[in-house]
Amino acid sequence: MQQFQVGQRVVAFPVGGSYAEYVVANDNLTFQIPDSLAFDVAAACPTVSFLSYKLLADLARIEKGETVLIHSAAGGVGTTAIQMAKILGAGKIIGTVGSEQKVAYAVNAGADHVICYEKENFSEKVNELTDGIGANIILDSVAGRISEQSINCLAKYGRLVHFGNSSGEVGHFKTSELHSSCRSVLGFSLGTTRKERPESLKETAKQVFRYINEGLLNIKIGHYFSIEEVVCAHRLIESRQSTGKILLNINN
Repeated sequence: MQQFQVGQRVVAFPVGGSYAEYVVANDNLTFQIPDSLAFDVAAACPTVSFLSYKLLADLARIEKGETVLIHSAAGGVGTTAIQMAKILGAGKIIGTVGSEQKVAYAVNAGADHVICYEKENFSEKVNELTDGIGANIILDSVAGRISEQSINCLAKYGRLVHFGNSSGEVGHFKTSELHSSCRSVLGFSLGTTRKERPESLKETAKQVFRYINEGLLNIKIGHYFSIEEVVCAHRLIESRQSTGKILLNINN
C-alpha cells in the first residue's frame, strides 16, 4: 500500500469524477508527481500519457524501427502517442486526421507524415509510404470504416489496437484477414484497467513521469476553460474540432 502525506503533490483517477473542488480517489490510483511538473500539465497528462504507454509498450509491444499509424493524431491521445512512439523507438510515425486544419498540429507533435482521411484513402497512402509493407502498429480509437480500412494497411505480424469508438460505428473483420498474415486485433480500455488491474499502472506512471521530467514528452494542451465554461468545453469535444488536451481550471 502506498503511503501519502498531507500536502504531497499527486495526480489521481477520482472515484466519482473530478468536476469538483474536492475529490476522493483510491490509494492505488493515486500517483506522486515530480516537483518540477506544473499542475496544469499534471492535470492534463494521466489519461493520455498512461494510455499511450500502455497501448504501445504493453499491448502492441513496439519494437525499435517499426512503423506506427495513429488515427485522430491531432487530439490529446494522438499527440501524446506520436511522442511516445518516438520515445519507444518507432522508425516512422504516420498520423491521420479528419480535417486539413489539424494536419499542422499532428506534424508539430512529431509525426513524419499526416494524412487527412476525409480527403484521401489513408490505407493506400500508408502502403505507399511503407513501400507496400504497411504499418506494424495501428492505434485506432475511431472504429467503424476506419478500423475496416486499417486492415488494408496492416503489415504481416502487425497489431491493430482498438481502444475507442468515437465514430459510433461498428467495424467488421474477416478471420481470413488475420490468421494467414499473422496479424492481430487487440482491444484495450484504460477505464477497465483502472478497475480490474490498477496495480499495472504503477510502472506506467513511473515511466511516464520520467519521460515528462526529462523533457522527452510534452503534453499538448490545446484549450483552457474555467469550470463555469464546462458546457463550452463539452461542445468543443463533440464538434471534433479540438486539438490537444482540453483543460478545466477551477481557479479561473
